[in-house]
Amino acid sequence: MDGAPDAQTESPRRRRVDLATAHRRKSVDALAMYAFVVLGLPDGMLGTAWPSVRHSFDVPLEDLGVVLLAGTVGAVALSAVSGLVIARLGIARTVMLGGAVAALGALGLLASPVFWTFVLAGAAIGLAAALIDGSINSAIALAGRNRLLNLVHGSYGIGTTVGPLVVTAAVLAVSWRPAYGFLFVADISLVAGWWLAGRHVAGSPSPTDGVPAAGASPVAPPPVAATQVAAAQVAAAPAEPGPGAPRPATRLTRVRLVTVVALGLIVFMVYTGFEASAGQWAASFDRGPLRLGAAATGLSTFGYWGALTLARFGLAVPRRRIAPLAVVRWGCAIAVLGAALVWWRPDTVVALLGLVIIGGALAGVFPALVALTPERVGEEMARHVIGWQIGAAWIGGAGISAVFGVVFQHYGLKDFGPALMVVAVLLIIGSVALERAAPPASPGRTAALVASR
Repeated sequence: MDGAPDAQTESPRRRRVDLATAHRRKSVDALAMYAFVVLGLPDGMLGTAWPSVRHSFDVPLEDLGVVLLAGTVGAVALSAVSGLVIARLGIARTVMLGGAVAALGALGLLASPVFWTFVLAGAAIGLAAALIDGSINSAIALAGRNRLLNLVHGSYGIGTTVGPLVVTAAVLAVSWRPAYGFLFVADISLVAGWWLAGRHVAGSPSPTDGVPAAGASPVAPPPVAATQVAAAQVAAAPAEPGPGAPRPATRLTRVRLVTVVALGLIVFMVYTGFEASAGQWAASFDRGPLRLGAAATGLSTFGYWGALTLARFGLAVPRRRIAPLAVVRWGCAIAVLGAALVWWRPDTVVALLGLVIIGGALAGVFPALVALTPERVGEEMARHVIGWQIGAAWIGGAGISAVFGVVFQHYGLKDFGPALMVVAVLLIIGSVALERAAPPASPGRTAALVASR
């Protein structure tokens, strides 16, 4: 009886705290999505800008691969230790650092007097992207928030979709350079958003205080700094509904674990090489064999990235959706169909349709592969493996795109379709091998993956 008044007194306070916590979590989720919008902008801009950029610096077609590889070097080195970086700085500070480095890179691209300064600025963009990509992906995947995982990757698609339009508008108005001024503003706003979120959360108590960011050691974690509290919301939010029990780490023999990790890295390399090559070389293909003008080329590239974006958001909308493993299977299979249409190209419309199909088919594959990683290798190992996967993705995106450039320089852009088909088939082979090597999903984890908040 004595406790009843206290409960009545506490109830409104608890409700206010719960509402405030939910509001902060939604705000930080929105910031994570915006971070991926900014992450996608330079990826969507480079391929569309490249025909103009290479004429400005008088470099050959294949040198697009040089820019992509430069961005990969720092990104790969950083991805290998991303778990330690996140543990040291926290997610929010890591994202803010990435945004600051990206802003410097955007200024470098804007003001580059010669090609090699353009390449160095591209390297800074790649380093920044690895900081942002690895930290947010790890936090969300380890929290089991698969719907948010699709939303942030869909947000990346918004960036890659808007990027070609920004470049097209800049080229038609003046030149490609003002487009990177737009990127600079976006990077600065990203840093400001996460900094303000940290100050807002620091002003009121949060039930996630003291929760370490993803990748941090579970033993005696240090107090969470003001800018880390907001980021902790992403990782500490309730996992998507499933049958209750914590996700068990899968027990694997050493050989099997090494096999699963290695195959996973290969699949990430091939997948990202496929997605990036289709997006980066589409504009050159449109301007070359398809003989489209600048405006039509921008719209075509918009169609590819737009299909990828819409499909990712489509996977996040239903409360119950297709399991990630099915998304990988169907996505890879349909992407082969799209590559076949680009190769066949009886007319321009069919070739452009093939690119749109590839974008839509590949949309869910990357987030699905990330979501499956904790189940395949165990949660503790996943804290490191997801960072390696991001590094492998960077290698594949730049390396395979660079190989495409060498092929096109020597044999012409008419081989764009066959090149896409080769990579599509390799992706299917790698995905099947990984699925056979990985252990079966536990019933509780499978239900959690299928459910959506």
